[in-house]
Formats: sequence, C-alpha cells, structure tokens
Amino acid sequence: MSDAASPLPDETAAPRLGSVFWADPPRSKRLGRVAMIVAILVFVISMTLAITLGTAAGPYSVRDAAGFRFQFNVGDPNPTINALAIAMLLHVLLGTGLGLWALIQGIVATAANRGRRAGIAAIVVAGTAPVVSLIAFFVAMSANLPPA
Repeated sequence: MSDAASPLPDETAAPRLGSVFWADPPRSKRLGRVAMIVAILVFVISMTLAITLGTAAGPYSVRDAAGFRFQFNVGDPNPTINALAIAMLLHVLLGTGLGLWALIQGIVATAANRGRRAGIAAIVVAGTAPVVSLIAFFVAMSANLPPA
C-alpha cells in the first residue's frame, strides 16, 4: 500500500496510461533532422565537387592497357594540377569527416528514437553518397579523357 503523501505510484496497482509517472518524456526530433540535413548537404556538395573535379581531371589523364591513370605528380610545378590535387584531397577529407558524422548521428537518432525517420534517411543518404560520388567522378573524368 502506498502512503498518501508518497509521490510514487502504488506498486500493486496497474499502471495508468495517462499517468505522469509512466509516460515517456517527449523526445525532440532535432537530432535526426540535423543528421539528415548534414547528410543531404554532404551528398549535394560531394556530387558537385565530384563532377567538377572529374571534368577538370579528365584532360590530365592517360589511357593505357590497364585503363587510365593520371599523368601528373602532386609536386608538379603546374598550378592547375596542384590546385586540382589539393581540391581532391579536401573533397575526400571533408566529405569523409562530415559524412561519417552524419552517419553516426543518424544511427544515434534512430536508436534513441529522436527523429527516427530523419535518422534513417540520414543513414541511407550518408551511406550511398561516397559510392554515387565516386561513380560520378569516374564518369565525368572518362567523358573528358583525351583521345587515345
């Protein structure tokens, strides 16, 4: 039996659905939404950079028996090639960092039920972005290869 002054419910009584003691606190969906927005931004920026960098890298590539390869070195004195190499490196590093962050935040949001649908969307977008971006890069570069 519970005491009338006790703030806790009687343990022998069935829990009431509308009771303050048994209701879950409201959960904010902000975590999932932020993860989804970051994942979509990373996807859009990654696709834009992949197509741009693939188009720019095409003329500096060479076809051979193994497929194609770049004909420049990172220490090349040509400023265009150096800028292209730095842009590729930044694209990979920033895309990987932000993409992993959005993926992890989407998993946490899904597991904690803090924006489950948006978290699932963030997981899907952040997981597919690198694959689609890499394909777009190679297609854009292949389209701009010099003639054999």
